[in-house]
Amino acid sequence: MIIIVGLGNPGKKYANNRHNIGFVVLDRYAQAVQSHFEEKKAFFAEIAQTEGVVLAKPTTFMNESGHATKVLLKHYEGPLVVVHDEINIPLGEVKCSIDRGSGDHNGVQSIIDHLGTNHFFRIRVGVRPVDEALIPRIAPPDGFEKFLLSDFTPMEEALLKKGIEKSLEIIKALPEMTFDEVMNKFNSKEGSK
Repeated sequence: MIIIVGLGNPGKKYANNRHNIGFVVLDRYAQAVQSHFEEKKAFFAEIAQTEGVVLAKPTTFMNESGHATKVLLKHYEGPLVVVHDEINIPLGEVKCSIDRGSGDHNGVQSIIDHLGTNHFFRIRVGVRPVDEALIPRIAPPDGFEKFLLSDFTPMEEALLKKGIEKSLEIIKALPEMTFDEVMNKFNSKEGSK
């Protein structure tokens, strides 16, 4: 069983924020495999299951994602995969990694803190703006934190779709390949087309 945790903040207010791309990817995957999420209060998450995969969207806020993840891993056995936004990767691109630090991502740091390890697979979905008009929005004084809590713009739709589709390809490959094989395939130039 593969446990895939998408990171985001609960509630309609945050639904289309860049910071919620982990939720968006899991929603699209569940839809594609005709599964649906149900709130499981005991797990502090919404859960959907497909063959060999458990999808989870924590109902805690981003900074407490580790709490729900730790509870999930006590109930389900298998490798952990975390899907989250990555401000250092351009929108439309996706990178996979394992055994990395949080990169200043509060949700990832919460998981590392609660589990006591960074040994889990990450699908890092790029949300950094590529349009020149948007780049100033990640500069001080507000910086990228405020930007991450903003919605994607209409001009970003095509790149957003590209990033989501690549994330779905990676999730579909996980049951068939090792983490190293997935990284070799999808982190390469060929895998990013």
